[in-house]
This record gives sequence, structure tokens and C-alpha cells, in this order.
Amino acid sequence: MYQKTDAIVIKSIKYSESSLIVNCYCKDFGLKSFFLRGILKTKVKQNIKKALFEPLNLLEIVFANKLSNRLGYIKEAKLKYPYNSIPFNFDKKSAIFFLTELLYEVLQEDQNKNKKLYKYIYNSMIWLDSNEKIGNFLIKFMFDLTKFIGFQPNIENQNFSFFDLENGCTTNKKPNGKFLEGKLKNTMIWFLGINFDDLNSIKLNKIEKSKLINHALDYFQLHLQHFIKPKSISIINEIYRSI
Repeated sequence: MYQKTDAIVIKSIKYSESSLIVNCYCKDFGLKSFFLRGILKTKVKQNIKKALFEPLNLLEIVFANKLSNRLGYIKEAKLKYPYNSIPFNFDKKSAIFFLTELLYEVLQEDQNKNKKLYKYIYNSMIWLDSNEKIGNFLIKFMFDLTKFIGFQPNIENQNFSFFDLENGCTTNKKPNGKFLEGKLKNTMIWFLGINFDDLNSIKLNKIEKSKLINHALDYFQLHLQHFIKPKSISIINEIYRSI
């Protein structure tokens, strides 16, 4: 039986010389894997094009699940929202590459459907495509992402001096492990309380941006058992030196 759903491309892996295994986060089914046989063959006319499965593309797909196999089969696929700027902007493409790694790690922890999380990722990608200034986007995205995966920072006592990354809360006692304090702590709290459209109201220098995104990764690593930091963080740190 075929199912129809919206889906976000998370990761593609080459299988043999002509095929792909694709992980998609589906609105109605959670994280699923599909086998795209022969999609890389250049001399064969394909109903489904490889270009559809670029990282974080927003799709509408029709697929079949094989009960005897974890890999599904995609019968039809089309773009739900064609990106206008992301494919042509180096900084945005780098952000997409980073987010692909991040989301793959996060979604491995809980592969079930989560429509609120799906909507958050979907709307965030459209915002990224539609807005020119993206300097604080990744930091905002990461701290907001915690709201949907079970370890949102507890900032009830915002005037406390420290944010304890391991315990996920503000405190007046200096933590033994990793923590935020001063401007970085206050900025994290601001990010959690504003909309994407207000991102440029937060002024950070390149060092502060780099520190915040790396602290956000530390936070994920402390709260997700198998989380591996994205290798592309080095590229993002380089970008933050120039934006």
C-alpha cells in the first residue's frame, strides 16, 4: 500500500555505482530510509531525479514500505518548496550541510513522528531561504531545537549567574563542568525568547558567535547519548569569522 507524506531530506548515501540510500524525516511517519535504485545512472531516463534529494530539500513523496525490509521504495517525489537562494549562497549551503549532520544525529535518538518538530524544521528552512542576513540563525535554530527533543534549557531563574550545561539550568553556584556566564548566558536566554525575524537585534562579535554555537554542541552532546559533533563545525567557525 502506498502512503503520501511531506518529507525533509536528511542524508543520502551512495550505494553501489548507481543507487542511493536516502534518509527522510517524514511529517506523518518520522525518520525513514528509502532505497533509490539506479537513480545515479545518467543514460537511463528516471521518473525521480537525483537533484530532488539534496540535503534538507522539502519534498512531497509517495512511498511503499516493505515489511521484510527496513528500506522503503519511493514511487513519486516532487519539491514541496523550491529553494530560491540556498543553492546559490555559500554561507547558506554551508549552514545546510552543518544542519544535515546535526539533524541526522538528533533524529537517530528518536525516529518516531513528531509533527511539531517537523513543522519547526520546515519553517526554519523557508526562513533561511527567504532572508539575507543569517549570522545568528544556526545558534537560534539549535537552542530552539531543544524544545522539541526533550531537554529545553530551564531558565526560570534568569538572574542567576551561570547556566549549567550538564544539568540544563541556571544556577548561582559555579558548575564543575561546562557552563555559560555573563553575556553568553544572557544571549542564550535572549535567543530562546525571540522570533527568527528579530535575530539581527542581537549583536555578537565573531568570537562570541563561535563560542555560542560550540557551547550549543556541547549541550547536545551532554544530553543525547550517542550524539557526535558535526565535522563541518570547522567550516561554520570559519564563516563566523567573516559575517
